[in-house]
Amino acid sequence: MFSFPIGIGGVKLAAVHRRLRPRRGFIFLLGSRAIVSDEPGSEAIVARCPRCNQESELVPKRYRNWFTLFFIPLFPVSGSKRITQCSKCGARFPIPVEELRNRVAQADGQQNQQAIALYNSLRASPVNSITLNQLLGLYASMKEYDQAISAAADFPQALHASEQCMTTLGRVYLAQHNSAEALKWFDAAIERNPELGEAQYFKGVAHLMSVPPDPTRAIAAARTARKAGYPNADALVRQAEEKARET
Repeated sequence: MFSFPIGIGGVKLAAVHRRLRPRRGFIFLLGSRAIVSDEPGSEAIVARCPRCNQESELVPKRYRNWFTLFFIPLFPVSGSKRITQCSKCGARFPIPVEELRNRVAQADGQQNQQAIALYNSLRASPVNSITLNQLLGLYASMKEYDQAISAAADFPQALHASEQCMTTLGRVYLAQHNSAEALKWFDAAIERNPELGEAQYFKGVAHLMSVPPDPTRAIAAARTARKAGYPNADALVRQAEEKARET
């Protein structure tokens, strides 16, 4: 047997091994995040939320960016800002609650003036379906559903000359959870234009909202809406099919 003495070469290999050995270190997770807190001394107000369009509590809040270490806030890196948050939909608005209330009231006043102008225009031209549809849509956005139904009754010529007006009126009844009346107007619109995707879509919604629900007819209407290319019709088909499996 032969043996080889470990000389300088062995020392070099050991040194290389020590150099390649991984070193231990530290990882710091730095960042920032916004923290929203209640505004002391301020009270919520009840008003219409511009985002969800519902009467809700608009809550005064404060918003501030904080420096974080390992996701723990250590100190603020921005000034405190007053914001407003809707208690129903959670939407946040970068203005104080008093200013938001004033803006909402101003917008409501403008909508009322616009509705009056549209109604007066219809009185001068009672067969104008485009104006009637605008008025119905405006009343619906204001949640003045009874006003919309009354306007449709006041101008029957414009209503019955337009499948779009009929569809909008059906959506007004649907917003009131009156599926029977909604279906009546969706069917009237579809009779004039079977390919009207909007009417078919909301007809499917109305069948699902009926008591009891009718998922079979909802599926048929939703599939027709999908064929017409109406948005979200695929999701409605799946929802109706799932409802059909449950029954």
